[in-house]
Amino acid sequence: MDQDLESLEGKEPPFTSHQSVWLTSTMDVIRSFSYRQNVFFLCMGIAFMLINAAYFRFASILDRQKPAEKSPRPKTSSKHPTHLLVVLGSGGHTAEMLNILQQTPLLQVEYTHRTYVVSSGDSFSASKAVEFEKELLEQLERESIQGSNKEYDIVTVRRARRVHQGIMTAPFSTLACLFDCFKVLRGTHPQLRIKHGQYPDLILTNGPGTGVCVVLASIILLFFGLASPHSKNAKDMSYHSSGQMRTIYIESWARVESLSLSGKILKPFVDRFIVQWPQLVKKGDRVEYIGPLVT
Repeated sequence: MDQDLESLEGKEPPFTSHQSVWLTSTMDVIRSFSYRQNVFFLCMGIAFMLINAAYFRFASILDRQKPAEKSPRPKTSSKHPTHLLVVLGSGGHTAEMLNILQQTPLLQVEYTHRTYVVSSGDSFSASKAVEFEKELLEQLERESIQGSNKEYDIVTVRRARRVHQGIMTAPFSTLACLFDCFKVLRGTHPQLRIKHGQYPDLILTNGPGTGVCVVLASIILLFFGLASPHSKNAKDMSYHSSGQMRTIYIESWARVESLSLSGKILKPFVDRFIVQWPQLVKKGDRVEYIGPLVT
């Protein structure tokens, strides 16, 4: 027995020599690099892992599943509030969006709070939003429908790009608009009168540049895990899909043959992309056609 142990002590375990050679050669290669090269490769490795983590996080956001049918949203109430955010562009964009919303007569019942986002200098859209809310309320009163919610906000953000603005300054104005959109979504914008403490449940836009900034701001917030109610009373908002900032892009009725620039930018990012002309739908695309929405 002692002889067997002595014989085993003199032998190397299998593959040890090969592993030793490989390790030695690897260490020699590492030592051959300069300090700067080692730091460079380390940074590259960390960057590679971060990029992969960001990619999979981003993909999970864009591939969000709809709320399960087994768990439908509870009826709108103070315990289960709903927040709709509507982006209004100037002129035709505003007219189209309000026309579409007008076909939802129970809008003030289904959504306990509405936020209308307009660009700086667009007093037309702001005044139209006030008229729209007033007309909806009068309609509900005429029909004796109870449960309407009069809470709504009109918020002005800096314009993403002005007409004839130079390409050198446009990125700065766009970033300023994006910063304002963050404040709107998080409920910290100074023009918000009602501090409801809830991210939007649904974001609607139909093409203005401001809508691009609002959607991108929501994607960034979701990327960092910021969604759902964030107030101290969040426990009262028990529905798991509250404040998830789901997005719907409605292409303008005027876009008959091709998508707008805003549409091309936002198509990969929104939850639903709706067009109003069937020829804009391509096989295998995410574009939906459900008929003309402007009446």
